[in-house]
Amino acid sequence: MSARAFSVVKTSYTRSAGEAKGSVRYMQHRQDDAGERQARPLFDRDGELTRQEAYERLDRAAESDGKTYFYRLTFNPGEGRADLDEHGRQAWAAEQMARIEAQGNRVKDWIAVSHTDQGQHDHIHVLAATSRTLQKDELADLRTYGRESYEQQREMQRELGLYQDHPGSIQELTQLHQHERSYDEDRAYQRQQQRERS
Repeated sequence: MSARAFSVVKTSYTRSAGEAKGSVRYMQHRQDDAGERQARPLFDRDGELTRQEAYERLDRAAESDGKTYFYRLTFNPGEGRADLDEHGRQAWAAEQMARIEAQGNRVKDWIAVSHTDQGQHDHIHVLAATSRTLQKDELADLRTYGRESYEQQREMQRELGLYQDHPGSIQELTQLHQHERSYDEDRAYQRQQQRERS
């Protein structure tokens, strides 16, 4: 069995519910490796939800008491193709969000989507409405906790006979770093689109 070496947590945030909705649209319909637009299912801690439901919940979060920060997070276990099934990935995302709450940050709501058809490794995009910003030490803790909770999900799936072992390689690590660059390019494109709309 190959041990997972690291996990990656990418973050950025906006105070705009409109921009948050745009991020949900983007992460749901981003092109796959073949350049085709996809309609991936959105989910939260309770299961799947529609995009309209997601929008309504983001609006409610924006209108709730106190400040609201709409965080765009990417959880990447640092591996190649998934060795968790969709249920396991969703459970892992929910554990990550619960960890943020355990750090004392109220998570007003969150919506996520799995990307298993974009890039040479699988990852999860999350749009989370929080009561305050995430601090550097909290993100470091989230990465460490992400490794531990991912291993726990793997062990659970192994016990259930659902686990598929996919050992890592130098090639997969190279592809991971290439994806990180493409993620930054996507963010730059989104900022440019926002400037052109305003």
